[in-house]
Amino acid sequence: MCCCPFHNDKNPSMKVDTRYHCFGCGADGDAIDFVSNYYGLSAIESAKKVNEDFFLGIQFGYDSKPLAKTPEQIRQEKNLEFSRDVVRAFDILRRDAINTLSKYHRLLWDWKKKYEPKDMRDADWHPFFVEALNKLDLVNELLDDLCFGERSKQIEVLEIYGEEIKSIGERIKNFE
Repeated sequence: MCCCPFHNDKNPSMKVDTRYHCFGCGADGDAIDFVSNYYGLSAIESAKKVNEDFFLGIQFGYDSKPLAKTPEQIRQEKNLEFSRDVVRAFDILRRDAINTLSKYHRLLWDWKKKYEPKDMRDADWHPFFVEALNKLDLVNELLDDLCFGERSKQIEVLEIYGEEIKSIGERIKNFE
């Protein structure tokens, strides 16, 4: 799910796979339709734009043999593939961090309820209750940033908290 670029979308309302569909405004179509709507182009202009942007080498007209790729196009294709690999790897790290933090959040919430002292003035608070009080706000913030933040904020969260999230993942395996 992502925010729809075709209307003022504050929350993710568009699903994207081989086609896209916005549940908010009803925008729907394939990749060419998306480019057409996004850039205000005709279908053929959109197909040409996709061809140029992704260095597909498709000739338009009667002769449909691909054009010979220049060294620059080959270099750009390799850079594009490398960029896609980096994005895929980042998305896997982000997904794993969200899963770990979600499990930890549920665990903290359970601890907060289960170990809450009958009398808050009691000096003998259970360590799990204290951990829940200390960590719930941070975990909520990290989940918000990873789920809904800009890509730069998501990268920052993983750079700063990545190792801590990994150790949390190892630790909570004992509680599953």
